[in-house]
Amino acid sequence: MTDGSALLISSDGVVSETVERGKNIEIQRLVTDKEGAENCFMRKFTMEPGAHMPHHEHDKTDHVQYILKGKMKVTLGDETKIAEKDDVLYIPSDVPHSYENPYDESIQFLCIVPAGEIKTEIKEKKE
Repeated sequence: MTDGSALLISSDGVVSETVERGKNIEIQRLVTDKEGAENCFMRKFTMEPGAHMPHHEHDKTDHVQYILKGKMKVTLGDETKIAEKDDVLYIPSDVPHSYENPYDESIQFLCIVPAGEIKTEIKEKKE
């Protein structure tokens, strides 16, 4: 934890972890309470070709996401869209969503969420 000072962090030095509930997805926790963040956290996701994250939702956790590179299929509720470089997603809490990368290039996106524990509930996707 810091003393409340501003920080400059190189993402190259942040460890990547495998996202357990997904396939071929890595997460870097760029800014968390360990860096002294009290209001929001920033994470960077990398999804390799063939990656997917099943339909899920988060209680009381809005997401704001910015696509850094590549493109992916995103299902928000019952609607599937293509998100690509420079797009921004806003996903309100309790909206079921999923991600899929059926393309030949990896995708990277930033995800900003409120500080604190994020509870994820995997949902059956309605066909």
